[in-house]
Amino acid sequence: MSQAIRREDSAIILKKIDECRLNLKKENVYSCLLFFKAALQMTLKTKMLPGDEREIMKAINAFQRDLSSSPAFVAFYGPVSFHDDAVKTSLDFIEQLIQIHEEDLRQKVDPLENRSVGEAPGEDGAGAPESPDKDRPREERIKQAGMLLDRGEYGMAKQLLGDDEESTAMLLQIVNNLGIQYRKAGKYDQAVAEFRKALVLYPDDEGLYYNIARVWIEKRDWAAAEAAIQQGLAVNPDFQEGKTLLNYIRSHLRY
Repeated sequence: MSQAIRREDSAIILKKIDECRLNLKKENVYSCLLFFKAALQMTLKTKMLPGDEREIMKAINAFQRDLSSSPAFVAFYGPVSFHDDAVKTSLDFIEQLIQIHEEDLRQKVDPLENRSVGEAPGEDGAGAPESPDKDRPREERIKQAGMLLDRGEYGMAKQLLGDDEESTAMLLQIVNNLGIQYRKAGKYDQAVAEFRKALVLYPDDEGLYYNIARVWIEKRDWAAAEAAIQQGLAVNPDFQEGKTLLNYIRSHLRY
């Protein structure tokens, strides 16, 4: 007996895609991917009328474009592209992203207690003042915000920190220092991921783009290094260290 067509199932899929958009708008990347995975899974197993199928494919394709151009998504996963009208391929890719993300989380050290300062932030840019922990509530807030950043829940992290500039600066230092440690250990992808998370907190910090450029230099990806430092110079055209680094990068791009 063939599966009956239930038009309400199509409506549920579209609602899930709306939930994806809502979470993406709030910069909650991980939650967004979980909803999108559910929408894609349901699309594959649901029998639909041709008109409903076209509407859902149009919604999926449009959301994939929004996702790949989202600053929050790019900050976490880097630039990616999706193929239109390829639900199974998209589902496989989203599941890989989620799996990579969850494996990375399991390997994470505690975002507050176990992250040590490996290098003075001023040496790599992204300077943030050190502040001693004055009370437990602040320590817990920073810890929770760090865990939200690690999960890709950027909107929730920023909402938790609110207008507390001191806590935000302390978390920036933690994330920035972890990125430096990863770079020194040769874990370049993890380093870039940490610096991108730091950009969520301070998107106009040219020093963070400098740090990202240094990672790409060590990977000998000169084009990516040039793009990163140019972003930093767009933030601050008078960034002298950035100009010097750009000249160094371009000297290698000629060969």
